[in-house]
Amino acid sequence: MTREGNKPGPQTAGTTIARASAQDAQEQSGGATTADRSHAREDLKEAVIWLKGVRCESWIVLGLATALVLGWEWIASQFPKAIIPSIGETLEALLGMLRDYRGGYINAVANTIQNYYSGLGLAVLVGWTLAGLMGLSGLFGRVMKVVLDFLGNIPLIAFIPLLVALLGLGGTAKVILVMLAAVIVIATTAQAAFEGVDQGAEEAAMGLGASKLQAQLLVVWPLILPQMIAGLRLGAAQALTACIVAEIYTAMTGLGGLIVGYGASFNMPRYFVAVLTTVIIGSTTAAALRRLEQRFAVP
Repeated sequence: MTREGNKPGPQTAGTTIARASAQDAQEQSGGATTADRSHAREDLKEAVIWLKGVRCESWIVLGLATALVLGWEWIASQFPKAIIPSIGETLEALLGMLRDYRGGYINAVANTIQNYYSGLGLAVLVGWTLAGLMGLSGLFGRVMKVVLDFLGNIPLIAFIPLLVALLGLGGTAKVILVMLAAVIVIATTAQAAFEGVDQGAEEAAMGLGASKLQAQLLVVWPLILPQMIAGLRLGAAQALTACIVAEIYTAMTGLGGLIVGYGASFNMPRYFVAVLTTVIIGSTTAAALRRLEQRFAVP
């Protein structure tokens, strides 16, 4: 056989090239598969690290929220819509309220937020000022303790007729009522925080030439600010309750008016929307104040 007879023909050469191409593609595919597996392992490790970083209380809260949702759905399935609406029916009611061209729900939420935060801000200003004066003057502090205890034993609803007679049915009466509900808690907790401060720090600052007021502002207040914010968080809960009560008893406005109106007509899906909106406002405020308290906590 000649040398030319041993040369591969066109089909043999094509087969060889095809095999080589298939082998290269297989190697590339294997490399891609290995890289994908490596990325998947890294993503899994990052997920595990993230899960380990989640606090235990976060899982507990998530579990409680899940149990609450499941419990709500189960209870709603046992009763008619006019008593306990389901989550879907409540969401449907929310969408209907948002689409209302009159804007009743939006206006009610805005009205409640305005009255609530205006009264709460006024309570912070008055309560912390009183606490500071009580810390500066022992005599004033002893007198104000008696006054705050006296005011704290008066039912909040008893102030409503007096405020309406003096200020009318407008927003001013609601803001003052919210302030009265929160200021006692805020001032009392702040004053207790002042009493719990080690006097040595204040005396040391005064020994270095600072006045009593300067020592209070520069030394004492930074130490007690977390406790004061904790008192503010408690006062905020009282203020929101007072805001809803004021809206019910003065002019039937805001979320309080919606709660009474929908409750009286047994429109329970919209009633639940109004109640849950109130809960969201209060919970958001409490969470923000808790973060602020942790921010200023003394290490």
